Amino acid sequence: MIQRFLFLLASFIFLQQNLHAQATENIISHNQETIVTDPSKGENSYKNWVVFPPQNKEIRQIFLNLTFECPDNMRCADWDYVDHIKVRQKNDSVNYEIARMLTPYGGRFQEDWRFDWKVDISDFSPILRDSLEVDYIHTGYEDNKTRGWKVTVDFEITYGKPIAEPLAIHKIYDGNYSYGDKTDPIEDYLAPVTFAANTQSNFGKIKIHQTGHGMDANGCGEFCDKYREILHNGKVIHKKQLWMECGDNPLYPQAGTWIFDRANWCPGYLLQPDEVSFDINAGQKFTIDLNMEPYETEKPSAKELLVAYVLEYGKINSENDVTLLDIISPSNEKIHSRKNETGALAVIRIKNNGKDNLKSFVVSYYLEGQKPKKFSWNGNLPFGETALLTLPEEIFSEKDSSRFYVELKRPNGKKDGYSGDNSKTSVYTSPNILPEYTIVYFKTNNKPGQNEYSVTDSYGKQIFIRDSVDLKPNTAYMDTLKLKEGNYTFRVQDTGGDGLEFWFKAKDGNGSVKLLDTLGQAIKHFNSDFGSHIIYNFRVKPGVAYHLDNEPSINMFPARTEGPVTLDYFANDEKDVEVIITQQEDETKIVETHTYLNFKRGILTYDLSYLPKMRYYLKVVIDGKEVFKNRIRLKE
Repeated sequence: MIQRFLFLLASFIFLQQNLHAQATENIISHNQETIVTDPSKGENSYKNWVVFPPQNKEIRQIFLNLTFECPDNMRCADWDYVDHIKVRQKNDSVNYEIARMLTPYGGRFQEDWRFDWKVDISDFSPILRDSLEVDYIHTGYEDNKTRGWKVTVDFEITYGKPIAEPLAIHKIYDGNYSYGDKTDPIEDYLAPVTFAANTQSNFGKIKIHQTGHGMDANGCGEFCDKYREILHNGKVIHKKQLWMECGDNPLYPQAGTWIFDRANWCPGYLLQPDEVSFDINAGQKFTIDLNMEPYETEKPSAKELLVAYVLEYGKINSENDVTLLDIISPSNEKIHSRKNETGALAVIRIKNNGKDNLKSFVVSYYLEGQKPKKFSWNGNLPFGETALLTLPEEIFSEKDSSRFYVELKRPNGKKDGYSGDNSKTSVYTSPNILPEYTIVYFKTNNKPGQNEYSVTDSYGKQIFIRDSVDLKPNTAYMDTLKLKEGNYTFRVQDTGGDGLEFWFKAKDGNGSVKLLDTLGQAIKHFNSDFGSHIIYNFRVKPGVAYHLDNEPSINMFPARTEGPVTLDYFANDEKDVEVIITQQEDETKIVETHTYLNFKRGILTYDLSYLPKMRYYLKVVIDGKEVFKNRIRLKE
């Protein structure tokens, strides 16, 4: 009874603090708007006028939330194009790119597919005011009659005292610059820019949206790894490799070359801008310069799509101010689906928004209905820096779903200068319950040297591992695990970043991985096209009913073929299964239909070599519902 009272009191205080300090408004500029390409121009503009808060209203933070869905009566678009979100104030010819989206390969998404991204755009708060034109620009050349996206652009504005006083925003570079062309050097455009600082300026920030595109003989700019330097008054203050590994993209699998690492972006990615702070002497001049790694090539075609801003800020409004940016785990947000690798240990991201270095604070965290846990953090985090924290005590609830609460208190032992962003909640989903004995089924492909799989407890202690040196090509392994009651994580690593199967690498073959019970029933199916890793958290409770994965496992290979295609189907229950092969461009044109009554498991082979060399879809329908869809490209 006392514990119940304490929980209710803690929850009441938590909610009161949030209600008192946080006032949030969502302004939507594009509400499930269907966007398509304009092949005649290579870009299509969707402009809407929107009313934002007036200049005299204080803004603490702005997140841009971006949602993609498949459009009504169309299919999701196929290609990884660059989209821009730009704003323009009334009676102003200057536009500001506040966000950049790299669209996913949507060819295999089901009709009910949806994904959400977000990016912090608080630095643009001085211009996100009054009446604004918000322009969503979709680039590309694909067919605009049968495919596109349904897009929602949502500005989530939190009102309150800003972290620091915004004074000025300057756009210093904005272009699609040639890179590697000795007759048109990029440094001619990235020339140093000098400013006379505001008399109230205290510090500055450089904010950059940059992605590499094009394809010369060296793969530049999309597929080459180059560095960029930022100079302040002639001195390098930041150096970065403009490269991103795509095999751990939370949006997976996709239809195209989604696993290929790229120049600061991946398909299906809302760009997170580079931000670098620097000191300013109020009223004095300062110079900012960007330099790309020296590079020249014959027949250049690389492009650096780059927009850069310099922002000036006045005084920092609090000496001690810790902010809870995000709850990474537990979370039901898809963007964090690859990050929940710590099992029963919660992970949060924090930021020091206080003038003084952050050296300590207290974390209070708990699951709904449970007693709060305490953790005292110690470190040394400068202003504007962020950190990931793994909280030390396991969390677990037998409820299928419940709220998880986190609150940060007493930065540097002092009262927080702004407590409105110290608290957050997330959705906790109870891990699957597994039996005491579990079988790991792992079938290798032709490159087993890239793989290993393991089981660890919540604190990273290794319980089981099968290293790559133990694995042989095209071999099935069945490892029986006996696990005590507790929380565990099953991991599969692929150093090649291409999973156990990838359509572009048909010669590497295909493998599969499942967790089974001792009766051979599937506890968990995993998609073979997983990129760099699989992470699966579970709990063992001997003697209680355990989880079964009753959704069928369906895998088709290869996607590029001269004719033969194999479908691997594995389910716990018998169902009437229909396999339908259609043309891709006109899905109403069915070329083959196969029906399997009371079907449970098996490998099915189809020879399509007699068909015209074009693209097709293979679909699997169960009980009238399409549950699987993948493209087939018939090649000569």
